[in-house]
Amino acid sequence: MSPLPLARSAPLAVLLPFALALAPSPARAEVGVAPFAPTHDQQLVGLDDFTFDSDWFPMNSPLQLRLIAHGGNSVRIDMPGAGLYDWSAGAIQFAGDPEAGKLAVDIGFTLDALVRFDVLGLKWESDIIGPYDYAVIAEDSFTPYLLLGNPERPVVIDDQTDPVTLVSVPVTPDIIVAAGNLDIDIYVIVEAALEGDAIEALTSEPELQLVTVVSEGEAVPLPAGPGPAPDPFVVEGTLLCGLRTAPTVVLKPTLVMEILGQKFEVADIEIPIAIPPFDDQIRFAPIAMSFPRPPPAPGADSEGDSHGDSSSDSDAPTSGADDEPSGGSGTTGDDSLGGLDVGGAEGGTSGPGDEGCACDVRNRGPGPAALLLLALLGLRRRRA
Repeated sequence: MSPLPLARSAPLAVLLPFALALAPSPARAEVGVAPFAPTHDQQLVGLDDFTFDSDWFPMNSPLQLRLIAHGGNSVRIDMPGAGLYDWSAGAIQFAGDPEAGKLAVDIGFTLDALVRFDVLGLKWESDIIGPYDYAVIAEDSFTPYLLLGNPERPVVIDDQTDPVTLVSVPVTPDIIVAAGNLDIDIYVIVEAALEGDAIEALTSEPELQLVTVVSEGEAVPLPAGPGPAPDPFVVEGTLLCGLRTAPTVVLKPTLVMEILGQKFEVADIEIPIAIPPFDDQIRFAPIAMSFPRPPPAPGADSEGDSHGDSSSDSDAPTSGADDEPSGGSGTTGDDSLGGLDVGGAEGGTSGPGDEGCACDVRNRGPGPAALLLLALLGLRRRRA
């Protein structure tokens, strides 16, 4: 009778990856992460800071229009992201959240109008017509922090809004022989550009240090020092950006009136009003980033002790020919067992041929991967 077939064991090449997976992995580098999301709100030009007066136009016309405007703009910048501290390299870098940055330019505008005519000796001037308010926001998104190397640097807004009717009112003088209507359309041309110049990283512990990151993803050395283990490493980050804005408001008035049976018109005129440009560096408010110190590596203390004890044992006398034979106890004291120090290197001597090795006996056993491989090889031999 032929023997029953045995279940085939898996080849060693197949089992090896699973065995290696159980082996202890090398320690990973510690990277601390702290939020770094600078924001900036600023009124670049206030409505009370800028006034436009067209004066009466067209010149020497029997029917004239005058526009008085106040304009201003503000900006909001959001730069969400994080600071990263590499404890193994002792370096800091910054990473923005993809497409989470925002540049928004808010343009405000108020308008007053006046009308007058002088036809055949009949003169009239209106009261102020208005005020009329207008506002528009132009914005764009990007990935912070717009430093060198960021493909989106600089972020540029170059847009023009569609014309809308801001004013449409009848013009009715207190005399029966004149009447008309005033319409004013408006649109805005927005020009703005934003780019990151640098991120300053400042720390006072373990000593006063100031470093500057100028490129996207750049890691700059910033030693944290040993420091007390419970205390975090605190770094103050400050973003610096260059901002340029140049908004222009364009008015298109149309005034039509009938006076003493005659028709008069002021039309087909565009009046650009340039709000004062802004071109300067913006320094964001500093943000404190806290990086907790990673715990010490396992076994770091015992390893340090063993190195220290081995140096002290180097001067201890070694066994000679008159000492006990190799099968006897090689140490004295209560902490020895069969010539091996179970409590570490402290108080023990090395056996013959060890040349003063002060190793911890607990680290001499095979690891889990080796045990698994031995078991698998043994199983394979028994089944062969």
